[in-house]
Parts: sequence; C-alpha cells; structure tokens
Amino acid sequence: MIACTRDCYDTCVFNEEYQPLKDEPTFGFTCSRGRTDLRRNEMNRVDSAYLEGKQVDLRQAISLIARKMREVKPEEILHVEYDGNQGLLTWYYPARLWNLIGAFSTDYSICSLEGHEGIKAHYGTSMGALPEDMEGFSSVAFWGSEAVFSFIHGWRMFKDKYKITIDVRMSETAKRSEKAYVIRPGSDAHLAIALMKIFLEQGYAKPDLVDLELLRRRLDLFDMDYLLNAVNLEEDQVRELADLYAYYRPLTVIGFAIGRSWNGGHSAGLISLLPAVLGIKRGFYYSNSGGWGIDFQHLRGTHLIQPKTIGMGEVGYNLDRFKILFVWNSNPVVTLPGGDRIREAVESGKLFLVVHDPFWSETAKVANVVIPGATFLEKEDVVYSYWHPYLVYNTPIRPKRGVTEVELMRMISKELELSHPLLEEDPWDAVNVAIRKTGITIEELKRKGMVKMKPVTSPGRANVDPFPSPQELDLPRGEVLVFSAHPNYTNSQFTEVYGKREAVIYSGKYEGEGFLEGRGGRIRVKLVKGDLPENVLFVYKSSLLSEGKSINSVLKPPRNRFGGPRLNDEVRIILDPPIRFEPDITGRSHSST
Repeated sequence: MIACTRDCYDTCVFNEEYQPLKDEPTFGFTCSRGRTDLRRNEMNRVDSAYLEGKQVDLRQAISLIARKMREVKPEEILHVEYDGNQGLLTWYYPARLWNLIGAFSTDYSICSLEGHEGIKAHYGTSMGALPEDMEGFSSVAFWGSEAVFSFIHGWRMFKDKYKITIDVRMSETAKRSEKAYVIRPGSDAHLAIALMKIFLEQGYAKPDLVDLELLRRRLDLFDMDYLLNAVNLEEDQVRELADLYAYYRPLTVIGFAIGRSWNGGHSAGLISLLPAVLGIKRGFYYSNSGGWGIDFQHLRGTHLIQPKTIGMGEVGYNLDRFKILFVWNSNPVVTLPGGDRIREAVESGKLFLVVHDPFWSETAKVANVVIPGATFLEKEDVVYSYWHPYLVYNTPIRPKRGVTEVELMRMISKELELSHPLLEEDPWDAVNVAIRKTGITIEELKRKGMVKMKPVTSPGRANVDPFPSPQELDLPRGEVLVFSAHPNYTNSQFTEVYGKREAVIYSGKYEGEGFLEGRGGRIRVKLVKGDLPENVLFVYKSSLLSEGKSINSVLKPPRNRFGGPRLNDEVRIILDPPIRFEPDITGRSHSST
C-alpha cells in the first residue's frame, strides 16, 4: 500500500497500482494532487548532489557538510523540517542527529500548535470526533475551514446534510452551505461566548459535560452588545445561529486557520466547548494526531535530550544567530514568515544552507549544498493521519532516486564519527517503540499493510477554564490578511504540474497594483476586487507574488496565547498611485484623499 504523506487531513491510501482504495478511508477518490503524483514524481527532480550549483559526488558533499559542522558551535546550527511528508522515518527519526549534537530545532508551531494547545487546555486532549462518529451527525458546522478543498472526504461525508459555515469571507465552503455567517477577523472567540450566553439563557445548555454554574459566572463578565459589536453580526443572526446549533446539534469542524488568527488558542478552545455545553460528546473535530498514542518524542530522541527550540514563525528574523541551516521536508524560503531573508543570508555569505529534497524547491535553488531525496513513492515508511485512524506501511512503487532521510542522517553521523544509542537504534525498532501505545507492531503492520488504531485519549467532561476575560481578547482595527488552501496545490508543492499561480491579493475595495505592507516588510502586489468584506485581504497560501518573494515575506507574526504565531495579521495596502494612510503601518488607520 501507498499512503499520500502530505500535510492534509485525508491521508489517502492507494493500492500497488496507485488506485485509491474503494473502502475506507479513501472511498475510491482522491484530490487533484493525488491524481497527478505519478506524473509529478518524474518532474523537477534533484538527481545528484550539488555544491554551489555544480554537480558533485555524494561523498564529497557529505564530507563538506561534516567539515562545516565541525567549524561552528552546535547552537549555531538550525535544522528546519516540517510536514511535507508525514512519514515517521522521514519527518521525525532524522531529527535525532541534530538534537543529539545540540543544534537548534523549531517548535513546529507554524500551523496547528496554537489550536491543539487551546483545545487541550479544556479537555486534556485535542482528540475529537473519529470518522465513524462523524457519520452519526445529521449536520456540520465548518468554522474557519475551507473543507471543500482541504478536507475532501469530510466534505463528501456531509455534502448532502445540513451545513453551517462561519468564516471571515464567503468561502467556497460557505457558498455551498445552507447557512453562512461572515464575521469580523479575530472575533471567533467573541461569537463562541455569545452563543454560550444564549445557550444558557434559552435553556439549551446541559450539565452533563461542563460545569454550567462556573460557565455562567465567566460569561456574566461579557456584555452582549460588546460581543455583537466585536463579531459584526446583528443579534437576530447570532440568535439564529444559536437556535440552529440547538436544533441540528452539528459536528463542529474547527479549521487550523482559527489558531493562526487573533485570539487563536482561546478561539479554538471556546469553539470546541460549544458541543460540550449542549451535551454533545465528541462533538468537535480539529486534528486527531495527538490522540493515537504515537510517541513522537521517542522518534526525535527528545525523550533523552532536551531540544533547543526557536519559534517557527521567528526563524526568518533570527538568522543572525545561526551559521548553518539544514533543511529537509520543507521549503522555508517560501513557507516561513520572513523566509526570503534566508535567500539574502545565503547570498551574502552569512549563512551556509544545506537542503535535502527530491525536488528543486525555491529553497533548494539557493542552497550551498543540495542532496537528492527520495519521494514517498520510492521508499518504505510508516504513515499516520490526523483524521482517520489507520496506520499505513508505505511500500515503494517507483525506483529510488536519491537517498532517504535516515540514510543521510547516518552518512553525516559516520563522517562526524559520532556514536550514541540514539543513532545506533535500528529505525524500525524506534518506530516499533513509538507506536507501542497504538497496540500495533511493525511486524503486524508490514504483514497487513494497514491497521486501524484505537485512540488512547478521548474528550470527556470539559473544563470551563482557562476562560479569557474581556481584557484578554483583542481585535484588529485595520485590514487583515487571510489565507486558504488551493485545490491544486499543497502549500508550495505542485507548481511542476499546475504551473505557478497568478500572484494576486483579493480585496473588497482595491483594484490594480500597489504594495502590501506588514510588520515584516513590503512587497509589490496585483490587486483584484472581489466579494470580500472591506477589512479582509485574501490570498492563497504560499503564493509567490513578486521578485521571487512569497506572501510570507511581509509577515513578522507575534505569538498567540498558547505559543503559535498569529499569521492572520494586520497589514495595509499602498496603491499606485498612492493613497495616504495615517499614522503608521499597523493597519489601525483609515485612508484619506
């Protein structure tokens, strides 16, 4: 079997002919990326080691990497990897080398950490509904989730049921729903609080899963007029939504975008409380990756070694702390805030960049050393999903081109003459230990190809606290940049097949060309007027806009309450010819003519 390893809810599973399984979890269909993966596998490949743009022998490249590592302090090395491949041997196990030598790692917070922590604060786990639980719901509320594109099997499950969407724009998911509510960016927590007040007032609330008396005391601190003004909905709209919740008792799907917005962790946590207040057990879904019992710490070696970390949203603005950047399984020049600064640091000679990648990504193109990688179609691995409960033994169906992450880690370790149990433990033994709590062994997994896991955690009775005070909740005052998935791309992947996207910012009031300005800088953009609220600017994730820079180059995100970066930040547009804003670039002022 082959499992698509990308950063996606669905984690589609295919047979040896690369046909999607007709049974669960894939049900015979996959997305536009999955349908073209065999073709993409032959395009834009790194087929040799490269040093300063020249083809070299792999051993020569490994020798140079080791020599460079010896010349610097361990804390001057940063390794960056992420969810370009969810394989346990691709993403997690190779980090042992870097953690062992004392290099810095990121905190893996760029996408979903804030929401996970916000929900865990109330339930002790972020584990929510399983696919079989979802089938029992007669309706769904998609909250900040473009499920039509980013959660295709979840959408298929609910497409003929009653659908409610809450978002900051009229998304495609909203357009296809029976009811849609467009709210002010960052006001998700305020709306959740307003709904809870109505649940209590109308007698919809149940005491089964939450302490209603404590909840009432927390809610009494919030004035309804204040909440309605924050959300920018009329009272009858919010009451209608509360009535729909009480009548349909929907599954609430919480999008990762919630955690990346203002009040992110509190918003995710409070939204997850809504089903509990109505007495609905396992009534939310965010991501189930933390509930399977997979020991990611053992895989990374952090059960023995305390890692040194830096915020993932802060890498681009702290490069002066590092002399070597080692990248695999990610494309940080495009996908990290301030990622364009990596290119600038490499070109100026301040940073030595090593990239291990199957494809010539934007980061690989500027690297000092490039090592060819193998795709998920070319190597063995163990793959998990953050939606469905299947663990998959991935078997190759294409000849291997390049070296795997485990092979490269061992080559570098040998060149450095390192010896440690973390490096010497057989990778399959390490995976066997890591999946022990799932009740599955590697031997069983290799024999069956795919085995269903049972969650080791489950949301039960919810804690009211930590409940924010009115003073803790803030709102943007100006224009806010929001992102969404594109049906043909996974972040920066698949430009080989579908070409580079037209780089545009969609707005409710701007048309033409100008500059997008944020805390991280300014970039020239094309502006297209569309059906959007005036304070919302929309762009597809990781779009390359101009001068080889991505939208992330203007972002310098502050941290939210639970440690994740606030990527949906305030920005401003400067038109050509210019309009005048007063007084600063925080987005807090109005234009004047």
